[in-house]
Amino acid sequence: MSRHDLHAVDAATEEADSIILQQIDRAGAVPRPDNIKEFHSEREYHAKAQTQTETYTADGEAAARDAAVTAAGLESAATAATGLITGAASSVETAREQLAHALRTLGHLARRDTPAKVRYWICLVALCLGDTAGILGAAITLGEIPLVALGQAVATGVAAITAGQAGADLKDLRLARIRQRDLEELTEDEQRYRQFFIGVEAGVSTMKLIGALSATIVAIISVGIFCLRLSVEGLTSGIAFGMLAAATALGSFLANYSYADEIADYLARTERTYAKAIKTHSKLAADPAVQKRAEALAGAASIKTEHTHRGRAAWWQLQALSARILRRNPGVAGHGVAAEQPEVIGRRFRGDAA
Repeated sequence: MSRHDLHAVDAATEEADSIILQQIDRAGAVPRPDNIKEFHSEREYHAKAQTQTETYTADGEAAARDAAVTAAGLESAATAATGLITGAASSVETAREQLAHALRTLGHLARRDTPAKVRYWICLVALCLGDTAGILGAAITLGEIPLVALGQAVATGVAAITAGQAGADLKDLRLARIRQRDLEELTEDEQRYRQFFIGVEAGVSTMKLIGALSATIVAIISVGIFCLRLSVEGLTSGIAFGMLAAATALGSFLANYSYADEIADYLARTERTYAKAIKTHSKLAADPAVQKRAEALAGAASIKTEHTHRGRAAWWQLQALSARILRRNPGVAGHGVAAEQPEVIGRRFRGDAA
């Protein structure tokens, strides 16, 4: 209670102490008179107590007005954001269930470990840089413009690495044959991933075509580098760099063959989907409109609750002062409320005896 409130209470106490009820018949030690339901002072202080309740309620509304207006202004944006958050939470749960189900059903079929991804990309970058450097040096020595030579060298290096992608397709075909099963033998959980158990008959011809195209790319790159080096440094250099170009393509083939794992790729995609759903949900949950509205509502509710309690305290304070007036005037009001008389059981009034 503030210093101002204490002064107000003291002033009210002094006022209550100054009130004297006119004495007509001294009550002595008897209870409060039954013929007076309520003294005027009691009605007065009851009304004053009610004004305190209403006053503090109004003060609470005034103090919480800014926070309430802020919350109302953010309601539309917060409602929209809340709907998005609810949808995002559902997406997170769906993605989590899909990931858990996939790991439980297909996890034992994955053959690639997590560090393989780092090794794979290091190998591809190193192979591409090596092929690019060999072509770039020969082209510049031949008199090509460096920028043009760089573009041609990078394109050739990427082509050699791309030719090695056939290794991944070959690995997928091999693993698919190992996993192949009769669809009727699949469990209920495995039926959701039946594409991984149907075999590879339909993809063999396509694989042969891809292999032929990859071999053609390797041959073209090797012959091209051989001719380029032959014209610059002679036959030996041409043969050496041509073989190195072929080795680069074969290295890419083996790297892709080693890394390829259709099941592991599917599990990785499912895990990325789950991580993306979590990130989206976290971003939406941090929407400032939702946070500011929640803070404004909490602040307004706290202010109103505080003033409600203060109003009740003031109400009880004035009720206490009303009782104090009666206590200080026992000659009129008595010393307390009379106790209820117990009803006597078994006695009846029979009137005058005959």
